[in-house]
Amino acid sequence: MKTKIIGLFLFSTFLFLNSCTKEDEVTPPVATATPSTQTITSGSATSIALTSTISGTTYSWTVVQSGVSGATAGSGSSIAQTLTLTGTVAGTVTYSITPTAIGTAGNPISVIVTVNPVKVTFMTNIKPLLTASCTPCHMPGGANPSKWDSYATTKSKINGILDRVQRESGAAGFMPVGGPKLSAANIALLKKWVDDGLLEN
Repeated sequence: MKTKIIGLFLFSTFLFLNSCTKEDEVTPPVATATPSTQTITSGSATSIALTSTISGTTYSWTVVQSGVSGATAGSGSSIAQTLTLTGTVAGTVTYSITPTAIGTAGNPISVIVTVNPVKVTFMTNIKPLLTASCTPCHMPGGANPSKWDSYATTKSKINGILDRVQRESGAAGFMPVGGPKLSAANIALLKKWVDDGLLEN
């Protein structure tokens, strides 16, 4: 009889402990990032919202950045960081985000942010460059009928402008007449305007 009571006690204890273990198990949270990838312009901020299958989930992330500065590891329910290119070509930031709920961590998810160079526009970049370098000839009041303060005229003449500013000083057709040759950076800016689609604004 004593053996049966002990056996029943042990079996009941096993059932109790087993039921407690199942009740205490926590399903790891599954994180979702919206958007799951993002493309921004250098100097802009990310806007990534983090949600989960379990209410009260917290999030932490690490970063790997290539050609970009401004990304930092952190925590919270959203990622809003201003990212800036360190060079002239597109770069990336990979955020590895880990959700945690009731002390249990879920599988990390990755969000890749592509950071593109700022596009060159006539009004912001090209007109000031030409005003500084091509006055007085190609500005209002100047002798040359082609006025570089005009977007339409400059757009239609850009190939000729690029040809002439890249000639050696003193060569036939060199521009700006009587002035120093444009810097390599300014010539590159003119070329990038073409590559970016000859944008006005």
